[in-house]
Amino acid sequence: MDGLDPRLLTTLLAVVRHGSMSGAAAALGYVPSAVSQHIARLERQVGVELLSRRPGGGVTPTAACRTLADQATHVLAALADFRRTADDIAQAGAPELRIGVYATAAGRLLPTALAALREAHPPLALHVTETEPLHGLRALRTGEIDLLLAYRYLPEDPPTADDDLRVRSLGHEPLWLMTAQGNGPAAFGECLDADWAAGHPGTPDRRLLRRWAHRTGVNPAVRYETDDYHTALALIAQGLAVGFVPASVAGGWHGPAQPLTRIGGVPTADHPQREVLAVTRPRSLHPVADDLTGLLSNAVALLREPS
Repeated sequence: MDGLDPRLLTTLLAVVRHGSMSGAAAALGYVPSAVSQHIARLERQVGVELLSRRPGGGVTPTAACRTLADQATHVLAALADFRRTADDIAQAGAPELRIGVYATAAGRLLPTALAALREAHPPLALHVTETEPLHGLRALRTGEIDLLLAYRYLPEDPPTADDDLRVRSLGHEPLWLMTAQGNGPAAFGECLDADWAAGHPGTPDRRLLRRWAHRTGVNPAVRYETDDYHTALALIAQGLAVGFVPASVAGGWHGPAQPLTRIGGVPTADHPQREVLAVTRPRSLHPVADDLTGLLSNAVALLREPS
């Protein structure tokens, strides 16, 4: 099979990721007919059906599609690495760094670090994309980004180091136990009888809460289940609940009419926290990535609770 267009592989991965032609088209900036044409062209080139069409516009990857998609990830990553190396050589020291970052880090950790990085490397071209870790890992593996700033609540959760990922810990961000100022529990003991806000069962932060509760011998009554920390903070600010919230999120609360305060006296053993990580591809070591991860480590350290 000669003359394979990498754009067809990119389209295939987008369809697999989004589960439909229309979803892939929206993500890629194409019209749905262009996505359909890409898939049809790729199917002709490989000689097998790649997608089973479902009523309503959805698609299901065939076994052949899943095999090709896995290989396409490696092909696109290698192609991205080659292009970046060639660009670095041509630009004579003016590399581009493409970063994926989760929302709270994009607002609280990254800007200061990027400003310092730009000052140290004036020719550096930066491209930042806000993305949650799961989607960011896919983009990293396909070469769409060079570095992913991610988090994990439990050591066994992804991202973990393997043959195609290099994972560096930048430190741990504490989760603060938050309450409404003047309208909620004022001490840790009072929180034990209050309603709690936390993630849905099975989510990483909810599993962390359960593990912490088991180790400390408490039984928080989770009455409000939400995977959005801003929603949790809004509930807490109304005095409806208490809950653990990452320091970077709690520190960014803007509600002067509904102020929040942090509960002290939380048992220090196994205090809930999430680990902040920098993830790269081991075969693609960006010339300034280590400088940025060092700056981000310093930023994460500032989130630690006062001693």
